[in-house]
Amino acid sequence: MAVAERPPSSDHQLAPHESQAPLGPPQAPSPWWEAASRSSRFWARASSIYAGYKVAQVRAQLLKASGWSPDRITAEHWEPHHAAAGEAMHDLCILLRGFYLKAGQFIGARGDFVPGPICKRLARLQDQVPPMSPDRAASLIQAELGGAPLTSVFAWIDLERPLGSASVAQVHKARLACPPSQRGRPLLARLGEWVWKPRRGRTAPSPALLPGGADMCLACAAAPRDGVVAVKIQYPDALNDMTLDLANLRRLSSFLSKTEIDFDLVSAVDELAAQIRLEFDFRREARVMDAVADQFKHLGHKIKVPHSIPGLVTDRMIVMEFLDGIPITRLAAHTSSLSASTRRLAAGRVLDRVSEAYGRMILLDGLFQADCHPGNILVMKGGTVGLIDYGQSKKLPDSYRALFARLILALHREDEAGISAALRALGVETQREDPPLASKLAYGMFDTRGKVDPFDPDSPIKKLGVSRFPKDLFFVMRVVQLLRGLASGMELKDFSSATQWEPLALEALANLPAAAQEHLELDVL
Repeated sequence: MAVAERPPSSDHQLAPHESQAPLGPPQAPSPWWEAASRSSRFWARASSIYAGYKVAQVRAQLLKASGWSPDRITAEHWEPHHAAAGEAMHDLCILLRGFYLKAGQFIGARGDFVPGPICKRLARLQDQVPPMSPDRAASLIQAELGGAPLTSVFAWIDLERPLGSASVAQVHKARLACPPSQRGRPLLARLGEWVWKPRRGRTAPSPALLPGGADMCLACAAAPRDGVVAVKIQYPDALNDMTLDLANLRRLSSFLSKTEIDFDLVSAVDELAAQIRLEFDFRREARVMDAVADQFKHLGHKIKVPHSIPGLVTDRMIVMEFLDGIPITRLAAHTSSLSASTRRLAAGRVLDRVSEAYGRMILLDGLFQADCHPGNILVMKGGTVGLIDYGQSKKLPDSYRALFARLILALHREDEAGISAALRALGVETQREDPPLASKLAYGMFDTRGKVDPFDPDSPIKKLGVSRFPKDLFFVMRVVQLLRGLASGMELKDFSSATQWEPLALEALANLPAAAQEHLELDVL
């Protein structure tokens, strides 16, 4: 969320904290009793939610048999139950955090098939997660600076009101302690100034290397003109918790795949698990973020991605450009005073830009942000869209992009045979052949015009059964589900991501080498 720029409210925010050794490599797994306690709390709460729904299903059948109408059952039975279940899910995510928090954020954005009362409660996880204490955040940042006082790097840092807090890290607004004349100046000019000053009889400044290796000269040369930045600091022990959480979710996914959803959920969880350790490598995240930012440098009026500040990136901390905007989840409230037609126009413009950003990343470059939830999307002045958080990212091979581009073209043309063939070429395997049903499946997974409700008895997932699914395709599907959830929340029912991506798919096929467009067998889960 955007926080009004202000100096620190008290000296406490900038007071040097006790020195702390750098966090070093990932810590050893938590003691078995702590892991057992965390797992037992998850299963107790998850089992209660699941059992509650099974009981509610039986009660709904009894109410129907007693003469209640479907509308009355929905209003008086299901709506209160969904509200209570949503609150229980929210409490589970807040209590245990870790990967459960990330899962709750994703579910809360799926208003296209998740009941509204559940979405309403889980949506609070996008930007209303309790943060670390200011003292704890300060000590972790100082540790990443090698024990140097915060005043050696920041003129001020708002530790009391984080910009956001999530499952892996939280983010604070700050201003670098750089003289205005040194901000945003080309590095070569700064180095030249160092050489020039001694020749004029002046004392050259000493290299501003802090104990942890932070380079303030390099940072100041690359800093924004106003010096305002965002500081992302990693939670301690979060990796251990998330590894355990994924093991529990894998067991739950295996159970649901056998009893409720005929889809390979276990493979999806395994792919997420493979990505988790990468999410804790902040140096890698900074490199990916910078690469994506460079993709959009010519589209800065529509799409903005922050650059990292060189010299201030460590394994567990990233200092980056600050994007001043509001979370996309607050767009409706921000535009509530406008007319209905103007609100719809604004929402459509923002959604177009979000969709274009992901389409360009996936189809034209292959490197895209894969942690898709509304909390990572900002709406800035003039309707510019800001995309943040690159801990989870994917790089698609050229051959894969070519195959996905062909699927997009088939979806745009509404070519059932072409859609079914494209799915097979991508490596999606179903338990039976049925091109019309496969086409419906593809629209549900890869175009916002479709719908995926795995609990619907008439769902193509249940009727076809998905036995194999390409590992990278899962993250592409997450992008489309995000776009569908946004379109649903904005009441833009006629929006089609495949239609918008059609020119990008044509451009990708025109620019990809011929060898990349030959059918290659993809690795599947």
